[in-house]
Amino acid sequence: MESPDLETVEKMRAVIEELIAYRSHLAAAVPYFAPTDIGSLTPAKQLSETRLKEENDYGNRVRAAIQMSLAAAAASLRLTESLMRDDAQLGLPERQQNLARCAQDAQACRDVSGHVVALLSGKEAPKVDALMEIRRLKAAIHDRFGQWPGSR
Repeated sequence: MESPDLETVEKMRAVIEELIAYRSHLAAAVPYFAPTDIGSLTPAKQLSETRLKEENDYGNRVRAAIQMSLAAAAASLRLTESLMRDDAQLGLPERQQNLARCAQDAQACRDVSGHVVALLSGKEAPKVDALMEIRRLKAAIHDRFGQWPGSR
């Protein structure tokens, strides 16, 4: 007999996965391009650039940690679903295989949570979206040189 809470856990997982999909565009870190002439800027502008970099770094860490925490929650709920499913009709070897699979899933949840700890503590940096980096680089080249890369 399946647990009466299984349906609730399935609904919770579905909501979290929907939230993950909705927020997926926020998952990648926004790159920061420091000015190449920062040493020649006024102290006030240097301080402003430092604050901008710190705010960017903070926002990237928070966005990545939220997305990874949601992913760990969804994985944990999938694990819970597996444990709540009635497998009485299965033989002992199959049930033991299911438990081994669940143990691996629990390990993966722990690993993702470990990355969240590293992100929030500053030991790991969020991944940067390469396409965003290229777009910002092109805009920086245009701002600096007045032309788009590749146009001459």
